[in-house]
Amino acid sequence: MKRVFEECTVGNMVLKNRLVRSATFENGGADNGVITPLLKKVYEELVKGEVGLIITGMMGIGPNACVNSSMVKIYDDSFIAKFTEVTNSIHQLGGKIVVQLGHCGVKSTIIDWGDKPFCPSDYGNAKEISKDEMKMLLKKYGEAALKCKMAGADGVQIHAAHGYLISEFLSPYFNNRTDEYGGDIQNRTKFLFDIYDEIRSSVGENYPVLIKINYSDLVENGLNGEECAWVCMELEKRGLDAIEISSGIGVSTESTPTQPSQKKIEGFFADGALDVAAKVSIPVISVGGYRSIKTIEEKLNQGNIVAVSLCRPFIREPFLAKKWEKDDKAKALCVSCSMCFSMSQHGCSLDK
Repeated sequence: MKRVFEECTVGNMVLKNRLVRSATFENGGADNGVITPLLKKVYEELVKGEVGLIITGMMGIGPNACVNSSMVKIYDDSFIAKFTEVTNSIHQLGGKIVVQLGHCGVKSTIIDWGDKPFCPSDYGNAKEISKDEMKMLLKKYGEAALKCKMAGADGVQIHAAHGYLISEFLSPYFNNRTDEYGGDIQNRTKFLFDIYDEIRSSVGENYPVLIKINYSDLVENGLNGEECAWVCMELEKRGLDAIEISSGIGVSTESTPTQPSQKKIEGFFADGALDVAAKVSIPVISVGGYRSIKTIEEKLNQGNIVAVSLCRPFIREPFLAKKWEKDDKAKALCVSCSMCFSMSQHGCSLDK
């Protein structure tokens, strides 16, 4: 019988409980890509609130990676010094923190290479990324992961979900390439495998590397569960430490990862996580609308899920984990309105 408030292991990280703060963009956490004091404050509150593991909001790994100027640039010269201040504080408070490495692909608006965003194939205003540009990004992923390790992060997570660049390569919705990076799932996964290998080469065998990936893109002609499970099994063979299973490619209301139409349903991506967890032996983390200990423990004990992740409830209540530890029948105050995404600073509009 798995319980939320017991230790679990992810990679070589021993977590105090099974609650993970899932990556969500921290508006105001950076100024023109440079980390601001707000970022440390947000994470300190989460650690004081007894969350087991923090996964940072997506941080840009290199050119054309960022969706706006409030997204942290790992490739900024100030990153190691400023993020070391963050990790030192988190560790002094007894917390653990993993950096989500990302490239926004077609959604990028900060263009510092060429004149258009990158995409696997021409799409809207985005240009098909060349093989030379892909090689450049591979190097940047490796450099970014090493910088995170040098700055004291407990691990890194590759963002391969939600319609960002790696997700775009995995999805036939975006990927219409006719070279070795397009076509069947083996080819569409090649860019991700190359990225993983570059990161692993940079950080070594014993440093935790996680992935966030879609079980389903929730669109026709998108990545599906069978393909996702195959990718996860292949990454396990390569030495991946843990998998966070989400869904949604974010091109329509129906394909949004936050699933507003299902906001009263907890654990709405749990079936995909349970399927993948039955096929791999490394830890699987389930994300998707969790709001109560009752549902969390039900999903934990339906299969091999190791932990659950959530974020909007932690924006509403940074001390939610501590509240649940005292009262396991309490429900999160978050109503899944997603207004926190439109706030100028990290926070919940209901608190204002």
